[in-house]
Amino acid sequence: MRASVKKGIALATVVLLVLPAAGCGTTSSTEVGVRTSLFGIFEKRGAQEVYQPGGVYFFLPFVNSWTTLPTNQQNLLMTLNSREGDLPVRDDITFKTKDGNNVYIDVNVMWRIDQTKAGFLVSNVGQTVEEIRERIVRPLSRSVIRDIFNEITSEEYYQVAIKNKMADKAREALAKELGAFGVLIDMLQVQQHRFDQEYQAAINAQKQAEADAQTLQEQQKNIVVKKQSELEARRSEWNQSLEQANGRAGQIRNEADGYYQVKTNEAKAKIAVAQAEAEGIRKEADALGKLGGDAYVKMQVAKIFASKKVIIVPGANVSSMDVNRMVDFLMNRAVSRPAAPAPAPRPEPTAVPAPASN
Repeated sequence: MRASVKKGIALATVVLLVLPAAGCGTTSSTEVGVRTSLFGIFEKRGAQEVYQPGGVYFFLPFVNSWTTLPTNQQNLLMTLNSREGDLPVRDDITFKTKDGNNVYIDVNVMWRIDQTKAGFLVSNVGQTVEEIRERIVRPLSRSVIRDIFNEITSEEYYQVAIKNKMADKAREALAKELGAFGVLIDMLQVQQHRFDQEYQAAINAQKQAEADAQTLQEQQKNIVVKKQSELEARRSEWNQSLEQANGRAGQIRNEADGYYQVKTNEAKAKIAVAQAEAEGIRKEADALGKLGGDAYVKMQVAKIFASKKVIIVPGANVSSMDVNRMVDFLMNRAVSRPAAPAPAPRPEPTAVPAPASN
């Protein structure tokens, strides 16, 4: 029992003596730690061990080095504007197209460190993210992007599909190059672009001409639409006028047909009346030409006198009136001048002169 206590005290004493001389390393939630053996006393010189984010780790000092690297995403922004990019100078990428024009582009490369290869980066590239960026990420990015975009023409660069295809191709090539060093490429963005002033002026003039042509085409289309609308309006007016004219013509035709029918019926009625009157005259003429015609005439005269009021006005030498002679006179006068039947007589006073006495 006493021996065990002595051993515990001795162990505690060793720990208390060793702890002040031990090294201590920490990592945040976005960092990895890399311990490297410096002298090869307890392990091979240069041997490394990678520690996970968010921890506290102890190791022997002096014989080991401790390095931390961030694992979150980093941006390599190479632009014309020195206030926006990573460097305080102009840093955009220049490439020459297949047709010989210089193009200047702003590029953003999104990258991060592969945790499994953090030790390789510390031993062969750099011990800080700035060293890694400037030693391999920036030079390889500029070289790969320039080589890929040299394959297209100036005209093709304006086609969005081809431009995006070249950007994807550059990202894949860059990911392959940097992946060997332990750097992962998440995205490659091609932003603003510029040409040489002379070529840019020609492009601007061409764009202006295309815009003017497009404007003229739109104006022409608008004029065609406007004229078509006016034509449709006129056509509608013409159709309406035609319908009104057809309706008026139909009305006039109906009125004319009705007027024609009325007049036809009136004419038929007049013809029928005339035929009836003619038939009556013919029958009267036949009656006069037959036996007893004189008696018939006398009877008709008698009917006429029966419907009239006769007033005898005596003359100066009137003493008597021979009625028979008067009837014979009127009868002979009627026979000698045949005429259409007189209208129905109206009762009116008639003055008859008295014949001279025998």
